[in-house]
Amino acid sequence: MCHGAAVSVFPEAHLGEVYDGDIYGYQYGDPSASKHIAIFPDIYGANPLYQGLALRFAEKGARATLLDPYTPLGELPEPTREHAFARRMKLRDKTYLDQVEAYSEKEGVTGIVGFCLGGLYIFELARRAAKPDLVGLYGFPQGLPNDDGIPVPFDYLTSVTRSFTMLMGRLDEPVTTEVMDKLSAMAPDCPAMDLTMYPNAGHGFIADLDSDDPEARAVAEDALARLDAALL
Repeated sequence: MCHGAAVSVFPEAHLGEVYDGDIYGYQYGDPSASKHIAIFPDIYGANPLYQGLALRFAEKGARATLLDPYTPLGELPEPTREHAFARRMKLRDKTYLDQVEAYSEKEGVTGIVGFCLGGLYIFELARRAAKPDLVGLYGFPQGLPNDDGIPVPFDYLTSVTRSFTMLMGRLDEPVTTEVMDKLSAMAPDCPAMDLTMYPNAGHGFIADLDSDDPEARAVAEDALARLDAALL
């Protein structure tokens, strides 16, 4: 699982006001704020960690929208990777990102952060030269299968001109170290990509904000600081 539990350094988690238009999600903060940050969660959906992150952005004066592509597709029978991926396959990636771009334009989104599958979406939004500031964490540069698929990042990264930030852990098992090494090797030829590769981190490292391991917690704190610097 990418993320499930809340982290104590974020505000106490709760679902915000439901937004049910062309996309589905939860809204936090002042609607008139100059900064509007959208959050792509991982394949398990808008769980307490992302709720807390959205509330943290709101506390810092931003408006936040926690996107939820999955609730309209039905609840998970069990919170397992198998069930989460089965539900995720019902999501049409290209069409969904078209809808998110339209929402971003309509609602004045100034920044987007994506985790896991959401990190893959950040690669794609950079390829599309989307207007908001873009930050991805532990995305999939090798792409993921989908019936309404989007291009594989490895096939286009060297030609992207829209700047974006990508935060990755080299020991990320779902993405694999081989993919991480390939991404690192490509990075000098991808001037638009501001890549941070944490050598001893795995998948889901932002949750280590609550870790008892000082090294793991330092990685999570650095990632959060970079996220803030890019979006706030």
